[in-house]
Amino acid sequence: MLWLMRRPWMKRLQRASLSLLSENRRDRARESMCRQNALARKFGLPLLVFTINLLLASIIITLSFFALVHLSESGALTVPDGQS
Repeated sequence: MLWLMRRPWMKRLQRASLSLLSENRRDRARESMCRQNALARKFGLPLLVFTINLLLASIIITLSFFALVHLSESGALTVPDGQS
């Protein structure tokens, strides 16, 4: 989404969407769009990186848990009897 918002055709589309509004609302809409874009640039990428890292950590923890459960059920983690 962040990549798309920086494309020239998307910026042209945003500017063209302002022409759909009446003349008295255009200035306020342009200011609102600029504020939204500034907020997205400031917080968007760090939030996206944090979310992806959280997802990857969750996947790693889940896979580790399932691997341990599988090893435990198959008997690979049990201590063998010391019969000699």
